[in-house]
Amino acid sequence: MELSERWSHSYDLVARLKPGVTSAQAKSEVERLGPRIDEAHPSPFPSAPWGAKARTLDEARTDPALRTSVLILFGAVGFVLLIACVNLANLLLARGNARLREIAVRLAVGARRMRLVRQLLTESALLSLLGALAGLALAWWGVSLISSIGPAGFGSLGHRLSGLTLIGLSAIRLDGSVMLFTLGVALLTAFLFGVLPAVQASRIDVADALRSAGSRSSSLGVAGFRASGSLLIAGEVALALVLLIGAGLMIRSLERLLSVRTGIDPENLVTLRVSMAWDQYPRQAMGRNLAEIESRLAALPGIESVGMSDCPPVAGGCNRTVIWFRDRPEVPRGSEPGIGVHTVSPGYLSTLRIPLIRGRWFTAADFAGRPKVVVISEMAARRFWLNEDPIGRPIAVGQGGFHDRAEVIGIVGDVRYGTLEEPPFPDVYMSFLQSPKGNATIFLRTRLSAGSIVPAMRREVTAVDKSLPIFDIKPMRERIGQTASRMRYSALLLGVFAFIALALASVGIYGVMSYGVAQRTHEIGIRIALGARPVEVVALVVRRGMALTLAGIIVGLAAALALSRTLSSLLYGIRPTDPATYALLALLLGGVAFLASYLPAQRAAEVDPLEALRAE
Repeated sequence: MELSERWSHSYDLVARLKPGVTSAQAKSEVERLGPRIDEAHPSPFPSAPWGAKARTLDEARTDPALRTSVLILFGAVGFVLLIACVNLANLLLARGNARLREIAVRLAVGARRMRLVRQLLTESALLSLLGALAGLALAWWGVSLISSIGPAGFGSLGHRLSGLTLIGLSAIRLDGSVMLFTLGVALLTAFLFGVLPAVQASRIDVADALRSAGSRSSSLGVAGFRASGSLLIAGEVALALVLLIGAGLMIRSLERLLSVRTGIDPENLVTLRVSMAWDQYPRQAMGRNLAEIESRLAALPGIESVGMSDCPPVAGGCNRTVIWFRDRPEVPRGSEPGIGVHTVSPGYLSTLRIPLIRGRWFTAADFAGRPKVVVISEMAARRFWLNEDPIGRPIAVGQGGFHDRAEVIGIVGDVRYGTLEEPPFPDVYMSFLQSPKGNATIFLRTRLSAGSIVPAMRREVTAVDKSLPIFDIKPMRERIGQTASRMRYSALLLGVFAFIALALASVGIYGVMSYGVAQRTHEIGIRIALGARPVEVVALVVRRGMALTLAGIIVGLAAALALSRTLSSLLYGIRPTDPATYALLALLLGGVAFLASYLPAQRAAEVDPLEALRAE
C-alpha cells in the first residue's frame, strides 16, 4: 500500500553493480533521478527535497555520528600522549643533567658525540617500547571493559563485522594494524622527545663538566633544564586544559540531554517488536492480529496496560508526510506543510502516559469502515490552528490511506520521536484498526522485570501466529539511554583522558619543581642563613610554578576556543564557548598546579642552611 502512495519516498534499495561500472558512475546516475522525483512529487520541505542518493556498502555501514566522535577522541589520545612525552622529556633532561660527569668522562676518553646520542636515543626507545607494550595490555583490558558495559549491539572483543551490520562501537577491536600503529608511534615519540635531551647532554664542555662534577648548583645543565623544562611544562598545562574543557563541555551537555522531557513515562515500560510480511497478510488481517495480540498481552498477570505503535519514541527515522486542510483553500503543489505520522493502537496513549489535552483518544469503535479519525499533537495544533480549535476539523494525510479526509478528534502532548537532541515535531496519530501496519512496537506497562515476562509474551504472541518473529525486547528506559550512548561514551572517554592529563600535568609540575628545589639547595640555604623566612622561600618556589601554569592556562584557553567548533556538533544545550565551564576548569587546573608547586616549596622551606652549605 505504501509503495502506491505518491508521498512515500523514504526507502532504501540494495543493488549490485554491473561488471565494469564504478561506484562513482552509479552515484552520478542515481543523483540524476533526484530532480525528476522532485518535479513529479515536490517536497513539502523546500530546504530538503526528496532527491536520490547512492552510497557504497561501506559508506552505508559507517555510523555517521561516530566519525566526529572518533576523531575527537583520537585527538584527545594524542594530547595525553604529548603530555606523557613531555614528562618523559623532562625526566630524560634531568637524568642527562645528573649524568654529566659520566658523559664528560666518556668524551674525555675518546667517545664520539654521535655515539653518545645513539646510546641515549636507544635508552629512550627502550622506554617507549616498554610503554607501548603496557599500553597494548591496558587497551586490551579497556576494550573488554567497554564491551561489557557498552550499549546493546556493541559486540565482543575482536568481533568481525559482515553483511549490512552498522559499523559503530562494535567495530572496536585489537588487530595487527593497531599493534603496528602502536609500534610506529612508540618509535616516533622516542625520537621526537629523546633527541633533545640526548643532544643537550652530549653538547657539554668536558673540562667545565669535570670541574663542576661535585657541585649541584653549578652544574652546566641546570640552566638548560630550567629553560627546556619551563617551556615543556607550560605546553603540558595548555594541553591538559584543552582536554579538561572538552570533557567538561561533554559532561554538561550529557547532563542536559538526559534531563530532556521525552513526553512519555518510561518507568516500568517494556517493549518488543513484531513483524508481519505484507505478502502473507491482508490489511485487515494485520489489524485483527495486532488487536488480538494486544488483548492477550493485557490479560497477563502483572500487566497494567498494553499499547502499540509503528515507530517508538526517541527512535529516529519515523515517517513524515504532508498534510492538507479540507476546510481551507488548496495550497500550491509542493508547498504543503509536513507532519510526522504514527499508526497506534487504542491502548497506546494510556500505556505511555501521554497526556490527553483536549478531545478524545481512539477506541475500539474506530475501526475500518467507520469515519476516519485522527489525533494531533499539541505542537501541530499550535502550528496549524493558531488561535483556533482544531477539534472536528477535516484534514488529509499523505500516508496510511488517509489522503482523502479524516476528522481531528483529540489533541495530545508532544512526544520526541526523533533523537533526544531533536525538538518535537508536529505529529498526527492514526489508529491501527483503520490503517494497519505490518510492523509494530508493543509497549507493556508492568512492575515485573523484562526477563520474567518474556516467556509469557512469546507464548501469547505465538498463540496468534506461530510464524510471527518477536525481537528487540528491552525496557523503554534502555531505549532512551541508547539514544544518548554516543554522547555518554564520548563524555566518559574524554573524562578519563582529561583526568589522566590532569594527573600527568600535576606530576610534571611537581617533578620540575622538586628537581629545581634540589638543584637550588645551596642557594636556598644561603637565603635562609641571611634571614629569609620560610614563607618567603615557599613564595619563591610557588611563584615560579604558578607563572608556568598561568602561561599554560592562557595558551590552553586560546587553543580551546580555537578548537571549540570541533565539539559543536556533539553538544546539546550548551555553547562550545561556555564561559562558566572555561573559568571553572581553569581554576581547577590552577588549584592542582598550586598543590603540585606547594609541596616542593614546603620542602625547600625546611632546608637546614648548615647542611646545605656543608653539602656544597
